[in-house]
Amino acid sequence: MREILGRRTGHVLLAVPLALLAALAAAYFVFTGPTDLAAYPDASTSPYRLPYPAGKTWLCVQSNRGIVSHREGERFAYDFAMPEGSEVCAAREGEVVAVVQHHDGHGYRWPNNKVVVRHDDGTLGAYLHIRKDGSLVAEGDKVSQGQVIALSGHVGNSMLPHLHFHISDPALGETVPVSFADMNRHRGVPRMFRRYMSGNAPPP
Repeated sequence: MREILGRRTGHVLLAVPLALLAALAAAYFVFTGPTDLAAYPDASTSPYRLPYPAGKTWLCVQSNRGIVSHREGERFAYDFAMPEGSEVCAAREGEVVAVVQHHDGHGYRWPNNKVVVRHDDGTLGAYLHIRKDGSLVAEGDKVSQGQVIALSGHVGNSMLPHLHFHISDPALGETVPVSFADMNRHRGVPRMFRRYMSGNAPPP
């Protein structure tokens, strides 16, 4: 009898974590990620490339409609895990309109560092959590796609060293859908917990 009960208990204990994992997986697919891929630009004609150097592969730890953040006005943002001091590249050419790099440390609502680039259509590319004094550009600089513009960090409202990247439309006051031309899968839209190699090389 004890042996039978032990088997049953073991099966129940095994079923609980499996059920929990299944529920988490279902929540991941239903409540995170893009809801309508038709709303994203065609990757083959996208003016954007992944915001790190060609040949580098980093993990997307949070995509659109993430688990921790990236909701409402920031729902189209991406987080790429990378060690502090990793090179950050311009995803698209433009003009640097804001640089903040004097903050250090991280925590809840901690002040952030960033580089912001304005593109020729008026959209803004934001590169956040860069390290203290980690900007390699200044306001007013013109930057080319693929140019190294900053060093990544772990500053601000950050749970791990990573780069937060998004494109916003000032007229809307929120982020907009973005795809990347150098991605050969997922229709150019990064997914959480997937690794992507960049093809973002500066012009020759």
